[in-house]
Amino acid sequence: MILRRHHLRWLAAVASSALFVYVVARAKPEVILDKIRLLGWGFAALILLSGIRSVLRAVAWSYCVQTDGRHPATIDLFVPRLVSEALNDALPLGPVLGETAKVVGISRFIPAQAGATSVVIEDLIYALAALTFMLGGVALALFSLTTSRAFQWTATSLLIGLLAAVLAAHWMARRQISVLGGTLDFLRRAGLRWAFLEHHQSQLRAVERNIYDFFVAHKRLFSFVFAIEFATNFTGIAEAYLILQVTAAHASLHAACLVETANRTVQLVFSFVPFQLGIQESAAAATLEALGYAASEGVSLAIVRKIRTVFWTALGLLLAAKYAAPQSTTRESSAS
Repeated sequence: MILRRHHLRWLAAVASSALFVYVVARAKPEVILDKIRLLGWGFAALILLSGIRSVLRAVAWSYCVQTDGRHPATIDLFVPRLVSEALNDALPLGPVLGETAKVVGISRFIPAQAGATSVVIEDLIYALAALTFMLGGVALALFSLTTSRAFQWTATSLLIGLLAAVLAAHWMARRQISVLGGTLDFLRRAGLRWAFLEHHQSQLRAVERNIYDFFVAHKRLFSFVFAIEFATNFTGIAEAYLILQVTAAHASLHAACLVETANRTVQLVFSFVPFQLGIQESAAAATLEALGYAASEGVSLAIVRKIRTVFWTALGLLLAAKYAAPQSTTRESSAS
């Protein structure tokens, strides 16, 4: 089963690369390059905006830490966030490795169990904020675009699905339904006794209890963190608006909002595909074509954003190597 999943991830990476080549060829590479050149020093603004997004998420994460004693500062969490994002974007196993890197990073400052709890809480609130933003974007597309009936049915179904997910998350938090505990009990009844789960089940159940305690006992704090996470979407809107303004010579907040909605959807659904290669380009092109733009403008927008992602990914991987090096050196010296 593990081998099969491994093959599926690599197959998805190959398929997305082929899709990327097809989309770029369809939009004409020379046209895309001309639009990228137009941006020039605008890349610095894009890097700044994406940096603000990472800072906001680090701030939100810092408020999710529930532990006695010293709380890690935002700057302490900024580097683990960059490392996590780099792993998420660059590798097929990114989402697993990236979240593990965050737990390891925060465990330098607080107990591992509290660190894992904070990571899960921040991820859940971010996902809820992203779903809420996507609800608004899909509703905007549904009521503002005069497109085919097939699109309207698809958008309506997606809107209902997103709303159902938000309501289900709210209901589960209010009822404190033990999803993890129930899953562990089901696996035990089914005769599946994995050594890792058997050894760490008490810690896993404790993490789940801490998560529910946070949502029940800290409603104002939850609202504050949710507001920060929701605000991160506006950095993406600003990026899309800037790129369209420079490369397409005309832009609107309406178009930028819809492009960012498509981008967030791709990131959530296709997180296992490195850099969402090809998928982001296709989604941006389809979205902007529905608004009357050329497909090349959507493809170039996604490629420009991918270039700034590569910048932050390279920085995150460099920081990961830097932080891993002292530990390796320490182990070698202690062994000798």
